[in-house]
Amino acid sequence: MNASVLVVDDQQDLLDLLSMSLSQEGYRVRTALGGREAMGLIEAQPPDLILLDILLGDISGIQLTARLKNSEKTASIPVILLTAKDTETDIIVGLSVGADDYITKPFSMQVLLARMEAVLRRSRPIHPTIQEILTVGSVRVFPAGRQVFVEGRPVDLTPAEFDILVELIRSEGAIRSREELLIVIGAGAGSDNERIVDVHVAALRKKLGSARNLIKTVHGRGYRVPV
Repeated sequence: MNASVLVVDDQQDLLDLLSMSLSQEGYRVRTALGGREAMGLIEAQPPDLILLDILLGDISGIQLTARLKNSEKTASIPVILLTAKDTETDIIVGLSVGADDYITKPFSMQVLLARMEAVLRRSRPIHPTIQEILTVGSVRVFPAGRQVFVEGRPVDLTPAEFDILVELIRSEGAIRSREELLIVIGAGAGSDNERIVDVHVAALRKKLGSARNLIKTVHGRGYRVPV
């Protein structure tokens, strides 16, 4: 693993610990004590992944995530939010502005590493010899390159949004429960997390624009894409 990681937190002791632990795992690590310092580092050399605390002294992690995801230059950089807050509202707000995952403090390094690897794996394209194409209505999906087009127009999705769309299309009309979709995006299954799927689907529908009605809600059961 030679991925570059930027860790942003206002606690120097946590930055030192994560820098040492992640470096031992083969990551190339840079750290920032605040949002403004982080933006400077990102502009100078975009990382492969950002670990970002929600509560920073200057710019909140949620504000910084929104800024990154709304910029063409940085929108594709995966962001994992680190937070001591674990209420549903905090999680939903973080995901709604484009965060790719979240993890609540305190956390074990084993859990953090697993979540980092899952996010990086989803964000990196694979180039096979024969390219699979999924087509439903005006939507064309290229799973290998993680590309989506609506009426020929490219659509920029987060890794979680992309994985949900592909899973629903490949299910060929079958209903996928929220719990099943949580597993698809690498989040912990459980009723407390099921609202996260609704947030991702709402964002996905918005980005699909004219094809937003492709994803159907089956009340009490989950979601489906009719064939």
